Amino acid sequence: MKAYQSFLKLAALLIAISFTLISPAQGQHKWKSQILYGPNTVVYKEFQKFAERVKVGTKGALIIETFPVGTIVPQAEALDAIQAGLLDAASGTMAYQGGKEPAAAFWDLAGGYDNSLHLLMWYRHGGGDAIMNKIAARWDSVFIAPIILGLESIPSKKPIRSIADFKGVKMRSPDGIPAELFAKLGAAVSVMPGTEVYTALDTGKIEATDWSTLSVNDEAGYNRIAPYAIYPGIHSLNSTDFVVSKRKWDALTPDQQAVVRAAADEWCMATWMSQEIEDRKAVSKRDPSTLITWGEKEKAQLRQVARGVWENWSKKSPLAKEIYTSQVNFLVAIGKLEPAK
Repeated sequence: MKAYQSFLKLAALLIAISFTLISPAQGQHKWKSQILYGPNTVVYKEFQKFAERVKVGTKGALIIETFPVGTIVPQAEALDAIQAGLLDAASGTMAYQGGKEPAAAFWDLAGGYDNSLHLLMWYRHGGGDAIMNKIAARWDSVFIAPIILGLESIPSKKPIRSIADFKGVKMRSPDGIPAELFAKLGAAVSVMPGTEVYTALDTGKIEATDWSTLSVNDEAGYNRIAPYAIYPGIHSLNSTDFVVSKRKWDALTPDQQAVVRAAADEWCMATWMSQEIEDRKAVSKRDPSTLITWGEKEKAQLRQVARGVWENWSKKSPLAKEIYTSQVNFLVAIGKLEPAK
């Protein structure tokens, strides 16, 4: 009997020790997450700060490993990688998926927004979050938050002061809605990877490019071969979308999910402010005559042309129609578009 009791005590002790050893591992979640930007950018550094805030906020229960662009998969394949389990999360752009789901091409509504807060307002108060989640669900994922970077400029070899000045300009653009928009404005559009942009500008293959914000473009040296830039930007309000595997998201407790959402909101605002500061620093280093500022009249004309491109694209899928209608209604509500006649 005593031997049996001793055995029970030993067994209880071993069980207690085993729980002490395995409980932290069982309660800890680890995500691999890749971002669209390189390791030396402001955007990537804010991404790392986000991961640290999540670690602290969850008391180490969720660890997010951060990877720069292209480390695990090409960024255009990030959503597929999440669905396949190669990544647990990603901060990129759904625009790459426009060929699979046309609604994804409305990610930043080319030619639509000229104020970062307006885009954020659409996400939070105009129904954007819910629609983006419908898109993410196509890849068994959950949309957590937009990460706003700011308005993109267009480096060019000659000043572009209105939609008429795009006519005949040899221009690089990403595929999808932006390419259709610039072509409709009369530009000779080339779709090429970002790695080829500098050489194409330098050799004269292109005269302008749809790329990133002013500071990012200047840091890449585009201003040395294409000295003019539209600032503030008029065609693309640059942002990324933070998307997580639904399976990984559902494994978190509600409190842990709340921490991730709060940290992502802070990440969004911190990235936007950091990028805005860098852009203003870039402005201070430039000859003011190289910066082209469009007036409200010119921007309204661009938005009206873009509206026709959006409408055509909206016919490609039911979800594309939904996101188009949502964004147009929001732009009408804030006075950026005229109501449909």
